[in-house]
Amino acid sequence: MNMENKNLQEAYIERLNTMLPTVDFKKLDQSCNSAENDYAKAILKQMHDIFVEVYGTDYLDSDYEFVDLPAVIQGRNTSHIGLGIVTLDLESSGEHWGTFFLTPMGVIDQGGEKMKPSESKYLSTVYIPYDYWYTVSIERDHHVDFDNVPNKIADMLNVCYPDQPELKME
Repeated sequence: MNMENKNLQEAYIERLNTMLPTVDFKKLDQSCNSAENDYAKAILKQMHDIFVEVYGTDYLDSDYEFVDLPAVIQGRNTSHIGLGIVTLDLESSGEHWGTFFLTPMGVIDQGGEKMKPSESKYLSTVYIPYDYWYTVSIERDHHVDFDNVPNKIADMLNVCYPDQPELKME
């Protein structure tokens, strides 16, 4: 990983770590799973805007190795929706390396060695297996189906593109 990209990734995580303590995680979870999802949209937009400020763009190509991207996550079995940060390897066309879930219990690092049994149980009950859709445009990622985004999730993602109607999810 070249140093500039590593520094961008670290800067983004640092900025998120400053923002996340201001999030009401229970309210966020309720907002993601109700008709009144303005709070969830605001948090997603905030995470997206921080990304754009750090990287200077919302479009990435394979010049980047590992990136952490704001995402909307949905459990396949439960249809439960949440926000999170997905880690992708862009050199391998968007290979998924991990997810940080924003849950009512706080942030849970799916791959973290410090994950408590209660957190593991929560993720396996509510989310796993799951689909995700991130807010940043990526060249050559065949792992995410942006052609079939559920309407509610498309509506949430669209808040990140208020000035670009042509990018809106259908």
